[in-house]
Amino acid sequence: MRRERSLVMTKMSSAENNKAIVSFMRARLYYTPAPNALVKSFKMVKHRPVFENLITEIGNMWPQRLVDEEEHKIISSALREIKIFVKGYHWCNNYLMLSFLYPPFWELIKRLSGEKWEPKLHFIYWLPFDPLQPVYYECMLALQTWQAMTVIWTNMSGDFMFCLFLSHITTQFNLLSVRIRKLIYVPVDQQLIESNPLGQYSEEYLRKNKEAVDSYTPQQWEEKHFKEITEIVLQHQALIRLSRDIENMYSLTLLVNVVNSSLVICFCGFCSVVVEKWNETAYKSFLVTALSQTWFVCWYGQKLLDSSEGVAEAVYNSGWYRASKKIRRSPIIMLHRSQKGVGVTTYGFSIISLASYSTIIKTSWSYFTLLLNFSNK
Repeated sequence: MRRERSLVMTKMSSAENNKAIVSFMRARLYYTPAPNALVKSFKMVKHRPVFENLITEIGNMWPQRLVDEEEHKIISSALREIKIFVKGYHWCNNYLMLSFLYPPFWELIKRLSGEKWEPKLHFIYWLPFDPLQPVYYECMLALQTWQAMTVIWTNMSGDFMFCLFLSHITTQFNLLSVRIRKLIYVPVDQQLIESNPLGQYSEEYLRKNKEAVDSYTPQQWEEKHFKEITEIVLQHQALIRLSRDIENMYSLTLLVNVVNSSLVICFCGFCSVVVEKWNETAYKSFLVTALSQTWFVCWYGQKLLDSSEGVAEAVYNSGWYRASKKIRRSPIIMLHRSQKGVGVTTYGFSIISLASYSTIIKTSWSYFTLLLNFSNK
């Protein structure tokens, strides 16, 4: 008898613990994204000229000429990736919104059909009146639905802009690397074999510009290289500056995202396993959305790092050693600058990359196991 009573008391205590955890974290699911959405929208409005300048400058960097096969692959691959991201993340957030907001409306349908129903609201927070009373309930349900839709769509639009900017800047870094590798013509000989990428570029350049290769004097080559290297250096500096602008616009919200993501992923995983039934999808969809949002942000942060560091590799693999002393200084300076990748930080604490994503998942798993142990006591 004592054993049965002890088991009942343990189950009741466990249920109370789970209820307390769910009540606390459900409120956090609203209170944290809402200020984040406000900060994102405030930044967009206050610093609108910065965003407009980003769009204008990145747009002007796109090639206004026919691109070769390698450049076409870079552009088409980047556009395909961003298209998949936009569509996937858009539908993921919309499904989250539907699955998270439908329970109160389902109860309203029950009431209209004459069945037994229970008034529910999306969020629980303090009010100076009873929100479940007639009229108050309908008004609060409409208000909370509008709040939830605004928060989800504002956060989604902010993430879209961040990833779109990084995608375009990453593409420009990759196109710049191709242009650097093809900058200086190096004739194929016993040292530079034709199968080498630089040899292939040289053979292609020779086919297209045979007359210039045969007729240009050293001074003409120097003038040509000086003009092209000046354009490349200016574009490289512009890309670094635009990356810094993006960091200034998003560093605070990224810090909040990183800190909050571990807790949200942990809590949604806990509710999906312990609280939610197998056929309920509210917390499961929230978990998938949180994982995908964090993944996309970290993925494009990693791509920015890799593409900016790729400029150094492109300079090293180019024919810079064939240029004159005057021309040679600029690629060497660019080589040193590009060895330190350009990244977006969380307000200076850490760089957004796949390593950050790994840290977030590890932290979430630690919190998840801690919650499980706490709920089982």
